[in-house]
Amino acid sequence: MWIERITEATHWEPLRLDIPWKSIEEDLGTQLPEDYKKLAETFGKGEFSEFLRVFTVDATRQFDLVRIWKKYLEGGPESGPDPAFKPYRMYRPGRRGLIPWAFGEMKCSYFWLASADEDPASWPIATQGDPYPWHEVNMSTSEFVCRVLTDPDFEPFSIARPFPQPDFYPMD
Repeated sequence: MWIERITEATHWEPLRLDIPWKSIEEDLGTQLPEDYKKLAETFGKGEFSEFLRVFTVDATRQFDLVRIWKKYLEGGPESGPDPAFKPYRMYRPGRRGLIPWAFGEMKCSYFWLASADEDPASWPIATQGDPYPWHEVNMSTSEFVCRVLTDPDFEPFSIARPFPQPDFYPMD
């Protein structure tokens, strides 16, 4: 339902990409939310309203979910909160932590607060940006993206007022 709302709002024709989720989930050590996978298959690599970039599988590796997650792991401690993400830490298999799934302009970062022991559909979204501190939001990835793009009352995350006509720009 939320993905359909995003495609309608952006006037996007779904791509129906075949993404190798099994190998991605093996690399991460956990499954990913199904609605995120459908979002990635529907839109592919690109940018919503010149603001929000959702990570996926990316041959150029620029917006590749696993590569970006591993890059975050390289700089953070193995246990305890990561100073860059305090009070959180990056996800490691067997532990609860952050998996990055998107970033936005104005230094906005979007993560799932993931645990391999929990249903990925129940993972909250943890987000931080300029000028707001960490927030946890309990909704699906696609609902969050839709509301960022279209709901002017979804504060402090919404871009609907400055960008009232959401769109999607594919990237090669």
